[in-house]
Amino acid sequence: MNKTIFISAFNPFILRNILAGEVTKVLKENGVRVVVFAPDYKADFFKQEIGASNVIVEGIEVCKASRRDTVSKYLAGSLTDTGTILVNKRVRLAWDGRWFRFTVSWLIMKLFSRWPIFKVLVRRLDYLTIRKDYCSKFFFKYRPQLIFATDVFNDNDVLLLAAAKYQGVDTVGMIRSWDNLTSKGILRIKPDKLIVHNEILKEQAIKYNNFSGHNIFISGIPQYDKYVIGSRIDRKDFFSKLNFDPGRKLILFSPFGGRFTDTDWQIMEILKKFIENKEIPPSQVLARFTPNDPVSLGNFSPDENFYIDRPGHGFEFRGVKDQELTDEDMDWLANCLYHSDVVVAGGASIGIDAAIFSKPTILIHFDGFEKKPYWQSVERFLEYQHPRDIIKSGAMRSVKNVEELKQHLNNYLNQPELDRSARNKMLLNQCYKLDGRSGERIGNFLLSLLY
Repeated sequence: MNKTIFISAFNPFILRNILAGEVTKVLKENGVRVVVFAPDYKADFFKQEIGASNVIVEGIEVCKASRRDTVSKYLAGSLTDTGTILVNKRVRLAWDGRWFRFTVSWLIMKLFSRWPIFKVLVRRLDYLTIRKDYCSKFFFKYRPQLIFATDVFNDNDVLLLAAAKYQGVDTVGMIRSWDNLTSKGILRIKPDKLIVHNEILKEQAIKYNNFSGHNIFISGIPQYDKYVIGSRIDRKDFFSKLNFDPGRKLILFSPFGGRFTDTDWQIMEILKKFIENKEIPPSQVLARFTPNDPVSLGNFSPDENFYIDRPGHGFEFRGVKDQELTDEDMDWLANCLYHSDVVVAGGASIGIDAAIFSKPTILIHFDGFEKKPYWQSVERFLEYQHPRDIIKSGAMRSVKNVEELKQHLNNYLNQPELDRSARNKMLLNQCYKLDGRSGERIGNFLLSLLY
């Protein structure tokens, strides 16, 4: 009988990172039956994208967090002492004014986070009280030998891991993003094995979650495989799709998104004025909005020098809007990066993407025309651990006002080779290997656990 693996796909980025790439391909080619758990309102879309004779998509109703889950997440989120978590707690306090909750959480973090025994006790209490019948009918139906939780901090992944442990099924978890271990607290349910992108995340998993090094597998970043092995369209054809002039510079703008600020439109207005007033070399701006995070356009009105791109396949279910990125979306992003001259961004992660194509990145740490209180300002993100370290390395430049933005734009547009060595060093640290085989490594690692 063929082996069976369950793979979770509750996070909107799992389709592009895992399921549509080499991970699933390796498993299929080796006769493994893959059962994908996706939100029920996306099931038909997933079947269309990845369905095959030995790839089964099961639509699962996404669970809402109970009060018990809220308390467990609160405790887990307080047992890691990082600058990122402290900033997030301080921001929450600025919005809701709940001093008692903040103080208790701060005390837990400062007094107990350095003692592994408390993390063990919190996890044990969580496991004893969490529901363990999640997807139980599918465990009975398919009899899996392995569970692959692709986002170990996702609420539904946590339930799946707990159910697997209760059923006695081996588990593998993955740290989905570079900031997760320093921003979300401890893992509520520890998988038997953990997949991480690089040595940095391995060290964080050991430090903050008491993993043994031999239970951690370093894979690289599978979503970058397409960057390395994919082909790019001609510059003239690319610019034609935007109705842009290929003889002018291209600025790729990646906003923070509405979850973090309402001033992204002001940065676009500033870029617009730079171009109008000829304060930078002749340029055009491609604004690529973040999937699943609407961006307010405020008073901004695009002109012939602006193109606004809203990627993703949209869903709306029970009043909730959601998106998935397709292969076409990822190919388009790769072309956007390849043909850009400089990236201006809110979040730092796009800067790693840009560096793969040897493009410089400028990080925005001011609120456009406004001066917001510090804990509501994007300036607060300078205290986040992951971008802070990268800025310190010189791989990306941080700007705190309009003049600094103009200065660095001119520097990079006129001298794109600036800071290239720092960017290359960052890639070595963040990507492990840029050989186009990260997905293949994950697939083979899963196979080694199945056979």
